[in-house]
Amino acid sequence: MAPLVDRKKESKNNFLVNIGILIDPLENSQIKEWAFIVKDSLQKELSGLFPQFTWELSILERHDFPKALPKDPLTLLEFGSDIKIENNYDFLLVLTSLPLKARFSQGINAVPSSMLETAIISLSKIFECDKEGIKKISAINLIKHVLGHLWGLDHNESSVMKPRKSWCNEQTLDWNSEEKNQIEDFLNDVADPRVEETDSTKSTFLFYLRVLIKEGPSLLRDIIFFRSWRMFLNLGRFTAATAVSIIFLFLSAEAWEMGAAIQSRWLDYILLLVIIASTLSLYFGQNLHGIGQSDKMKEQAVRSRIILIGTLFVGMVSFWLNLLFISFIIINFLPEKVISGWAGLGNSDLPVFHFSKLMATFGILASSVGGNLEEEQDIKAVLIYTEET
Repeated sequence: MAPLVDRKKESKNNFLVNIGILIDPLENSQIKEWAFIVKDSLQKELSGLFPQFTWELSILERHDFPKALPKDPLTLLEFGSDIKIENNYDFLLVLTSLPLKARFSQGINAVPSSMLETAIISLSKIFECDKEGIKKISAINLIKHVLGHLWGLDHNESSVMKPRKSWCNEQTLDWNSEEKNQIEDFLNDVADPRVEETDSTKSTFLFYLRVLIKEGPSLLRDIIFFRSWRMFLNLGRFTAATAVSIIFLFLSAEAWEMGAAIQSRWLDYILLLVIIASTLSLYFGQNLHGIGQSDKMKEQAVRSRIILIGTLFVGMVSFWLNLLFISFIIINFLPEKVISGWAGLGNSDLPVFHFSKLMATFGILASSVGGNLEEEQDIKAVLIYTEET
């Protein structure tokens, strides 16, 4: 077991950024050899690109790796995240020579999770490259692409952040100048001392509050830019349950009568409660609260949990807005006299926006049930994965 990292240790005025490289030494002899190749090459390159930081890369061997084949990136991400938190690493790379199980793509080389600050990297396809020199360059290019995602970068066609099906390449790829500036800003936030190193409070509430005060803008950025607005597009049962419920609601006179009986301001309160309840239903119903657990209060664990539940909440709000728009369009196409009759409005004007809110709110309520019909591993993957590359 590697010793815990002392984050207060700094070289001159440079902030320390530490990256763990986790391997299973029982896997084969190649993986340990390549872990040292990756460590030495990456440390030299990062020190040259970002000399304002002190880079510390260390190899950690564990014999209790999940043994199922092919390697499930989700299982390894949860496994690695726990180890990262307990060893106080800023980021963790789980290195394997075995193929990874793909969920959303045909074949994958790596799965980063910016939420968990952990990435799974398979060298199985890299080992199939023609020459030894190409293998090393390709491995570093792939790892830099993955680190870019962990450091908040998105895809870019003109840098190492370009998505590729094959990473076998003789050319060393790099981040462009704008991306390097983004990385520097990101790492300046990460390299600050953790809350547990500057505060000895034993109150869970106060600890969460201090993390929110210290990391508020960073947490908000991670939640908003994690593509939470489209995270449910990959959840078939969730979407199907919502669609079926909406169809029945539109054809039900009782739903229209209920909408007419509920005042608009009370519907706003109901909407807020429904979104909160749906978020918590998915969070606990899918055992998402088990992600980022730690025996001690750790800023990294708290960050992961806040980002996870925040992403769920923003995703629910985004889904409601989409349902609101769809409901508004559908209601405008339906015969107004029929709907007014169902709602008991007589000759009064139909409050289209009010009924659109009602249908969207009922849809969110149904979607929380549909979300809990999803396989736990699938919904976790949708939320945790940054991408499959």
